[in-house]
Amino acid sequence: MKKSKLIVIALTLVALFTFSTITSEASTSKVMWGKTELKKGQIGKVTILKDTPLLHIGKDPSVDGGAVRALKPGEEYRVYSTKTPEGYAPMYNLGGEYYVLQNSKLNGVNVKYETPSKAKLALLEDSSAKVMWGKTELKVGQIGKVTLFADVSTFNADGTSRKEVLPAGGEYRVYTFVLDNHGGGYGLGGGLFVNMDGALKYETPSKSKLALLNK
Repeated sequence: MKKSKLIVIALTLVALFTFSTITSEASTSKVMWGKTELKKGQIGKVTILKDTPLLHIGKDPSVDGGAVRALKPGEEYRVYSTKTPEGYAPMYNLGGEYYVLQNSKLNGVNVKYETPSKAKLALLEDSSAKVMWGKTELKVGQIGKVTLFADVSTFNADGTSRKEVLPAGGEYRVYTFVLDNHGGGYGLGGGLFVNMDGALKYETPSKSKLALLNK
């Protein structure tokens, strides 16, 4: 009887030790950067210096845009891209359709923008498994991808052309989009855009892929 009790206690201790080890490993897999966790697809972060409006800008910026609430000094938010919606000043994208204005002489200095160090990015790369989607890795902040059927020219968010020509057959992550009188463009990151009406196919990730990414 005593022996069986000892076995039960021993197994319980092993289970508790295993659980605590797993929990510890799960918690250390996060790469913290200041107050927030660094995420894949994140290009930087903003620290709020003064009360700053959080803006929601939808698919049609001319009719679907406005302040949601005020962000408070000391708060930190991930930045996934930069964008200049039609009729607006340059902004930082905080995920989805939410933005804050970049600093300027007109708007004032309301936020501090920083980019992650190489050391932080290396830790992030080691901390999580890749989720492949076709030829490319699915990234946090990515809203879709384009597959090119022919060589495609590129342009900036303001419509000015760029030298880069993307080759046929390539797959590229899409992080944002712009709409204009010519049909608009998909933002591939780094201020690089391709025409929505070009020789390409646009797709959004499945719920199962997103679930794997957000594990």
